[in-house]
Amino acid sequence: MRYPASRKQQSRERILSAAADLFRRHGLDATGVDAVMAAAGLTAGGFYAHFRSKDALVAAAVATAGEKARHRWIVPFDALRGRAWSRAFVRRYLSEEHRDDRESGCTLPTLSGDVARSGVVARRHVQAHLAGLFELIAERCRSESAPPREQVLGAVALCVGGLLLSRVVVDQELSNEMLRACRASAERLLEPERSERPRRKKAKR
Repeated sequence: MRYPASRKQQSRERILSAAADLFRRHGLDATGVDAVMAAAGLTAGGFYAHFRSKDALVAAAVATAGEKARHRWIVPFDALRGRAWSRAFVRRYLSEEHRDDRESGCTLPTLSGDVARSGVVARRHVQAHLAGLFELIAERCRSESAPPREQVLGAVALCVGGLLLSRVVVDQELSNEMLRACRASAERLLEPERSERPRRKKAKR
C-alpha cells in the first residue's frame, strides 16, 4: 500500500524529533536506530524508507535539534538588538537553567564531542550551525558598533565550552562559579567597540 507524501513527511519529522531528543539525552553512539524508531512510534523496518544510513539521520537530526534549541533559548529575545541582545543571550545561554536542561538545550555542548568522531556530513551540519550562530550574534549586535569577528568567535567558544564544563563537574558551587566567570568574560567580548573614547580633561591647577 502506498501512503500519501504528506504522511511520509510527518513520519520523517517524528523520527527527526525523536532522534534529536535521544541523541542529546544519551549521545550518538549509545542511541541506535531501533530506539529512535520506537520513540517515534514506528517500526524499525521503516527506517530506510526515510534515511540511507544512521549518519544521514545524525546529520538531519542535528539540524532539527539546533532549530528546536533556537526556538527555546534565542527566539524569546528576538526583538532586542545591540548590547541588550548580547547580554540577554549570554546570560540565558550560560544560565543554571540551561546547564540543567540537557535534553532541550543547545546541541553544541551536548553533541560536539560525538559529532567530532562521526562522518563528514554530520560535522558539516554542526559547522553550519556554528557559522549560523556567529552570523546571528554579529547581526544582532549590529545596531551598535559590532565587536570584531575574533571576539565573537571567542565569546561563542566561552559560551559552549563554559556550559559543557559546568555540566562536567560534580561540585555545584564550582559549576555556578564557572558559569559566572564565563558570562562576565563573554559579555566583555561582545561589548560594542568604541572608536572614539572621550578623553579625560586635565584638572586645572
